Amino acid sequence: MRGILRTLTFVLISLLSANYVLSSLFYGSDKKTFFMVALALTLLFYLGKPLLATFGLPTKGVGFLFIATILSTLTIYVLTIFLPDFTIMETTLSDLIIFGIMLPSKSLTAFWSVLFSAFIISMVYTFFEWLCLSKK
Repeated sequence: MRGILRTLTFVLISLLSANYVLSSLFYGSDKKTFFMVALALTLLFYLGKPLLATFGLPTKGVGFLFIATILSTLTIYVLTIFLPDFTIMETTLSDLIIFGIMLPSKSLTAFWSVLFSAFIISMVYTFFEWLCLSKK
């Protein structure tokens, strides 16, 4: 039970982080849709590692991050089909200044928005999971 609650907490933080950075996932006016998306991603991350380990796929590192991003993208896309209030919107990344180099703003289509959102969700979730495991 603690594992599921921990995974749910990490997924909620990941979803809020992705919405803060990109604002590409729109849940409608009902909070029920947000929690359905969070529940689906919780099941994905909670059951995903044992299934990946069963098939001999990576469960740590960059390989897992790549697989988690692909699976999150597919899960979010499937949720847009089954949840009518949940949509993926086009978005614009604002100007970034990294080490004194300015990157111009970029408009993202719905496909790139969901891909970057899934990457942010996977990255934040993996970071918190790593932080939790390194504590032991």
